[in-house]
Amino acid sequence: MSSSWRVLERREVFSIPRRISIAIETVELPDGRRVDDYMQIDIADFVLIVAETGGNRIVCLRLYRHGARRVGIELPAGHIDDSEHPLDAARRELLEETGYESADWEPLGTFFQSTNHRIGLGQVFRARNATKVQEPCSGDLEDAHVELLTRDELIAAMRTNEIVSAPCLAALALARI
Repeated sequence: MSSSWRVLERREVFSIPRRISIAIETVELPDGRRVDDYMQIDIADFVLIVAETGGNRIVCLRLYRHGARRVGIELPAGHIDDSEHPLDAARRELLEETGYESADWEPLGTFFQSTNHRIGLGQVFRARNATKVQEPCSGDLEDAHVELLTRDELIAAMRTNEIVSAPCLAALALARI
């Protein structure tokens, strides 16, 4: 197995602080070859939550996503704020987006959306026995509708392409849905 690549130069070409940075790197490969235009796209780290109610239903959102240009089913998720602990971000996002909270949390793992370009590190959490305590109040742009789905309904949604977000699919896999 080869060792790490060495970054010789990095030039940021676009940035919105704490949201996205696009850079072009010059890298040297372990065999000495040089690549002068290796793109890196860094977005803010984020959390995804697989929240299960006491009735074995998964708390989901049905909403329009402009990048996909369609309505689909997603899990509660969001960016980790500066100096915020990932579990605190998960608790905050679940409450804001769905109105649910839980006292029983388990980290399920982390993943990159793209390992070639470092597009976003996602941290997945399971929340058990989630209960509704308020109405959603995310303040986000989307018009999200909370839906409680069974595992079978989620699997059917995967097969009919109602779930188009790769991070949501990864989170469901980590939760063994």
